[in-house]
Amino acid sequence: MTQDFTVLTVCTGNICRSPAMERLFVQVFADAAEEGLRVHSGGTYAHDGEDMQPPMKQRVADYGADADDFTARQVTAAMVEEADLILTATREHLEDVTAEVPGARARAFTVREVGRLAEHLGRDAVRAQLRDVVGEGATQRDRIAAVVPLLDRARQDAGRPGPDDDVVDPYMLPEDVYDESFQQIIGPIEVLAEVIRR
Repeated sequence: MTQDFTVLTVCTGNICRSPAMERLFVQVFADAAEEGLRVHSGGTYAHDGEDMQPPMKQRVADYGADADDFTARQVTAAMVEEADLILTATREHLEDVTAEVPGARARAFTVREVGRLAEHLGRDAVRAQLRDVVGEGATQRDRIAAVVPLLDRARQDAGRPGPDDDVVDPYMLPEDVYDESFQQIIGPIEVLAEVIRR
């Protein structure tokens, strides 16, 4: 049996951005979820035990993802160490998790950085490289695993994350900020899905 591939999503409170990333990633990569993909989330200053904020929960549900039965929790070094891909909301979260676990740097990105790097590489180039690495008939889970080092190497040309790679924090802000935050999360996830599609 193939070992699970673990994705960890991280924000501050674990009640808006990282739970949305978690549930949307599972929805977009539904095939991989059946092939050994495990996605969970945590916060650097988590609102332990709380549910996802209702405005974000509604947007996640409207997209078709499961928004129920969520409980916020603190991210730990062990969670970072075991993760094969770490998606953070901002550069600050990225620095927090990689300061705690420096060895995670090559597999840690802001979610918007992933979208930018995937677009930088280009769909055809990524697909060709994935064919070389995992073969034509590889599962979605294996294709996600294989794209992580490609994204890390792309940083050499595309550059490190900047302000445009951060997801705005909508907590306690108006509905239009939740809209903006949601789009900044789902957009890169959809880009990643497109570039790894067979």
